Amino acid sequence: MRCGTALVSCALCVASILGGAWMSRPTPVDYGPVLATASDMYAVTDAEGEPVRWYVVGKGGAGNGASADSGNSGSTDTDSGTSKVSRIPASAATLPWKVSVTYSLDGPNVEANEVAGASGLIGVYIDIKPQTKEANRTIPVVAFTVPTQVADDVSADNSITVTMQGSNTVVAAAGKAATGLEFSCYMNAKDFSMSSVALAVLPSNSSSPAVGANPDAANAAAQPAADTDVAQLTASAATLVDALTDAGSGEQQQLIEQLQTLRDNERALNKSVVAERETAHKRTFEDYMAAYVGSYTTHLSGSIGTSTQLPALMGTAGELSGDTPLAQAVLDLANAVNNVSAAHQHAGAVDALDEVIRRIQQQGTTGLVDDLTAEASEEATRGSKQYADGQSQLSAAMIPYSMKYTDVYTANLSALTGGTSSGATAYESQAIAETNGSDELADAQSKVDAAMSTLATASEHTGKATALRQIVLRFSDQFEGGASSASDSDGDGSSGDVSSGPVTEAQALTSLVDSQSQSFYGKTRATQAKRKADAARKQAKAVQQQQSQHSKASLVDDTMSMSAGDVMNYAGGLTSAIGGGDKSDSSKSAGSGMNDSAKSSDTGDSGNNLDTAPVLFGFGTGGTLLEHDMNALINETVKISDAGTLLAQAVAQLDSPNTQQKTAETRYLIVISTV
Repeated sequence: MRCGTALVSCALCVASILGGAWMSRPTPVDYGPVLATASDMYAVTDAEGEPVRWYVVGKGGAGNGASADSGNSGSTDTDSGTSKVSRIPASAATLPWKVSVTYSLDGPNVEANEVAGASGLIGVYIDIKPQTKEANRTIPVVAFTVPTQVADDVSADNSITVTMQGSNTVVAAAGKAATGLEFSCYMNAKDFSMSSVALAVLPSNSSSPAVGANPDAANAAAQPAADTDVAQLTASAATLVDALTDAGSGEQQQLIEQLQTLRDNERALNKSVVAERETAHKRTFEDYMAAYVGSYTTHLSGSIGTSTQLPALMGTAGELSGDTPLAQAVLDLANAVNNVSAAHQHAGAVDALDEVIRRIQQQGTTGLVDDLTAEASEEATRGSKQYADGQSQLSAAMIPYSMKYTDVYTANLSALTGGTSSGATAYESQAIAETNGSDELADAQSKVDAAMSTLATASEHTGKATALRQIVLRFSDQFEGGASSASDSDGDGSSGDVSSGPVTEAQALTSLVDSQSQSFYGKTRATQAKRKADAARKQAKAVQQQQSQHSKASLVDDTMSMSAGDVMNYAGGLTSAIGGGDKSDSSKSAGSGMNDSAKSSDTGDSGNNLDTAPVLFGFGTGGTLLEHDMNALINETVKISDAGTLLAQAVAQLDSPNTQQKTAETRYLIVISTV
């Protein structure tokens, strides 16, 4: 213990001698000036309803306190000029109103996790009470939605507005200054879910306008719709995510169009290739069963009977290996199974492209490379596991199917031959045709179909993983720098070609949204970002050159290989079915049919989420490199943007003069997490 203490002391001494850079942290920021000049404030709550971070939009102009905060992450245009967006910790501000959201299920109150996905009589209770003196001159406005597919008969208190908006039911209510708001609503729900609750805190409309307020604020009817507190609050909410990313720049359209072209191509391939291979698989499956019972017929002797003749089946089992028609039919079936499964990789590629397009449209390309790389690893792992499950499932399904098929075939053949094996081969084709159309196979066939569906879904995950990796390689230059970065100054007043050159420190620091961007942590992150970006470009360059002549080439390889040994584990199951082998063999090589890209997936940094406020950095997995993850910030601002849209719909329905004024006071928008 003393030795350990001594080592720690020595390490601290070294850090001190070196100027403390190793453990340095930035000087705490005084957020007072930022809050004093804020026009709009936004936050997303945690599970307990407490804001975990605030996003503050300050007014533009000289001497603006927001501009003094090095955490400014971007700018938005408001009526007062260019406004700065700052991210501050939850402790820096207090919400004027205390919010409580509770639930009931068939009477008793329950926790949120119990009501999520539940069916029955659901109650949602909203309780908003004053928390600071500021509540005396502000009003709370609440809104949330319930999908109509969950419940289309939402009822609420008389003072609450319940309306249909597309595929959602919008529940909205407005309270009073200093009084608060309390209401409940009920619905008979199936698989219950609801949106987050949007809470807007707006300056109250009194006979005496607040200091700095628009003198015409009391005359709500005279206020243009775009010139109200709600309009300004929701407009800033919609652009908040753009301030953290490059989503709103309009410079991603060319990239999106390229991805859309690839998606349309993958969608067409998915439709044509799957249909073609499903037809081929059905034909090959029937050929396999014909070869199987054809071999079985040659081993029949004496009276056939109406059920499987085990001695004949034993003879057939002996032909499963070696140079026999049955062994070849097994291999053909395995290839058909692999081909039809692998064809579904195109569906996974479509899903991947759709997701990337949505992400760029909504959030830009900030942090996209890391996100897609991590997701590709997760999808590959999921696909590999599910493919192994599908192989085992198919193995288990083929055994009873083969036995049932043989039973039905034997009965049909017996009826055609009069119960004797003599001359049975002459009736083989007719007996097979009658067996293929038998209703007695329906249950066993459904189990085979379910296994094939599992394999197809597994291949979709594998295809998505492969496509995500290819997207990163093909478009990494646009993801890392993009059009906006290509024209940025390199520091000497000239423009640099970011797509081919190294990332500058300024560019690497643009994703950091607080004062730590200039600390040791921030600069470490910048150095790491530059290394990663340069390495990614070197890797991508060869791929881009290779595919430059094939811009519409598929993102996936829809072929798959499997050894004969793997095939035997599920293609017939005959040996195991008659006691001549071990059924567990099928699990020993399960998953070996997956292509290498899915099997050798790496874990990457997908498990890291070290973005905790107010410190954005921590130690990464398995080493001392500092990691930073923008996901939490981006997801928060996207939720705020969505809540702003919901709020605009709700206020229009409420049509209350108190919500339609325009003042110079601070407005709040809080997104309360629900089920």
